[in-house]
Amino acid sequence: MNAFWPLFVGGVAPAIFWGITAIFQKQSAVAGAGSSVYLITFGLTLAIAGAIAALLWRPAPWTPDGIGFAALAGICFALGTGLISYALFSYGVPVSKLAPIWSCNVLVTLAVGAVFLGEASQVDLLKLSVGTLLIIGGAILVGNA
Repeated sequence: MNAFWPLFVGGVAPAIFWGITAIFQKQSAVAGAGSSVYLITFGLTLAIAGAIAALLWRPAPWTPDGIGFAALAGICFALGTGLISYALFSYGVPVSKLAPIWSCNVLVTLAVGAVFLGEASQVDLLKLSVGTLLIIGGAILVGNA
């Protein structure tokens, strides 16, 4: 299989969809939906999407560990998304100022993956250091644009 498709399906397309999601999240806050309304609506939509995916894609086992980790991921996602929505709704922060900051989440993922998943041996420290500086520098530049 061509290396392009897995990167497109798992990287480029989600980046586009998540970027658009932030715009709709801001519009929801501008329309008067607080973070609780946003999270409930967002969560119900995710549940429906999950049910459709279960019908369309090959079935996978429902293991207790898998469900537990999915629930923890959901809690983390809900906390982050709820805080973003709260900042958009309560403080009227421009989404263009927040997005560069929360996009630094890749650094958290790299650090946790290296420490807890044993992926540190696969990391080139020089490239990681330069990339980290570029990500943080880019977030500062874009956030202040």
